[in-house]
Amino acid sequence: MSESELKQYQISIQGNRFAIASAYGEEHVREVEQMLEQQIAEIQQQAGLAGGTQALILAALNITDQLLKLRRAQQNLDEGLLARVEAACEKLERALKSS
Repeated sequence: MSESELKQYQISIQGNRFAIASAYGEEHVREVEQMLEQQIAEIQQQAGLAGGTQALILAALNITDQLLKLRRAQQNLDEGLLARVEAACEKLERALKSS
């Protein structure tokens, strides 16, 4: 992604306006904006918070936790796929040598 591919967008989180740059388009930016607002609202409701820094930090912690879990799951899938490909290659090599 080069800087020339980045487009500027205005978003609002908890009434605060931010200018961000993204190469993924407005639909993606709006989805991110909505997801963060939803996370904050859920935390405010569950924890009885009126807003502010605590809710934002808890939302960041929840999102970071989700990201780490997804990364670990992806790594496990990648490792499993690599093991299966290696096993298939070994099987193919044995089959070619025996023929």
